[in-house]
Amino acid sequence: MKKITIFSVALLWSLISAAQVELGVFAGPHASSAVYAIKNAKQSTDFKFGFHAGVDCKIPFENKLTFVPALSYKMMGYKVVFDRPSFPPDLLAKDDDTRFHEIDIDLLLQYDFGKKPDHFFLRSGPSFNFILFGKENYNLMTGESVERNMKFSVLNSYGRYNVGIVAQFGFETSTGFTIHGDYVQQLFTMSNEDEGPSIRNRLVGVTFGKFLKAKKNH
Repeated sequence: MKKITIFSVALLWSLISAAQVELGVFAGPHASSAVYAIKNAKQSTDFKFGFHAGVDCKIPFENKLTFVPALSYKMMGYKVVFDRPSFPPDLLAKDDDTRFHEIDIDLLLQYDFGKKPDHFFLRSGPSFNFILFGKENYNLMTGESVERNMKFSVLNSYGRYNVGIVAQFGFETSTGFTIHGDYVQQLFTMSNEDEGPSIRNRLVGVTFGKFLKAKKNH
């Protein structure tokens, strides 16, 4: 996953350097949760509110298609209530409330509905995710409560790396302002425990952005 992330950054930089691009900034609120299952038994989850912010660019591709790569920060998390043992976080845990911070690299294609400066658009593509750090709080069946840093490693804990699918539908004005609704679903489990739960993070949100004046590189 680390090699894929490095390759994605290098590809993004080379494309920006070689093409006529419009650089942009964006931010917005979202709600994140997870599809959480223990031995194929779905657990009860709830959303947590967060925010995201980042930079992106538009690179002309073909006709109504545009390549829109982006680099962003996201405050993520989920709440879950267990009806059976789950490790991680702990075989005696009754629930878990997490909050973690991640960096995402999105490689999206945008399709414009119409050729007018003001138009609707649809974007979709892969997202490569890297978790920086996180905390979790859970209650034990013994009556105790635990608050700790989330543990990340290749075994017996949470994984830092993941890949998701992004879908966005929005509107762009002639002045470069954009607004779009977002949906993100991770494809792989966040848990690295062999017999552990399946935790696939997801997000729904709204993003407000602005593309700056086009810059032509030589």
